[in-house]
Amino acid sequence: MKKFRQCLGKFATGVAVVTCTDEDGKPYGITANSFSSVSLEPRLILWNIAKVSNSLQAFLDADYFAINILSRDQEDLSSHFAKSDHTLFDSIRITRSEQNVPLIPGSLAWFECHTHQIHDCGDHYIIIGEVVSFESSAAEPLLFFSGKYAAIDTESPA
Repeated sequence: MKKFRQCLGKFATGVAVVTCTDEDGKPYGITANSFSSVSLEPRLILWNIAKVSNSLQAFLDADYFAINILSRDQEDLSSHFAKSDHTLFDSIRITRSEQNVPLIPGSLAWFECHTHQIHDCGDHYIIIGEVVSFESSAAEPLLFFSGKYAAIDTESPA
């Protein structure tokens, strides 16, 4: 298992915090690097959540969720939401979408999604969302490679 995980880690990814609210409006967030586009028409994306996640039921029940792609200066948020208690929003600045979904200011990009499909797959669920709104900025990306955070050199000539 460890060798397989190390091999998977050779694929550099961006880092995202996926957010939603429960039926009482309580926010939930979890760090994920399993984000991918699925379709341009309709606008579909996917992400994966482990079946052992403390936030699992909130995300399975959510009608809407957001993928907040973190910028380079948001490494602390990635670490914060990677903890086992993904409900720690007390010190986190957020805004709310029209659907009451938490959005993280300063993110490289965000996608607000309506839950389209959920697939039970191995030790995870694959959640497919239909994008209802999105926004991006010119910030630098936060990357993850080989088990640690990484950066791209934007100063090198192309």
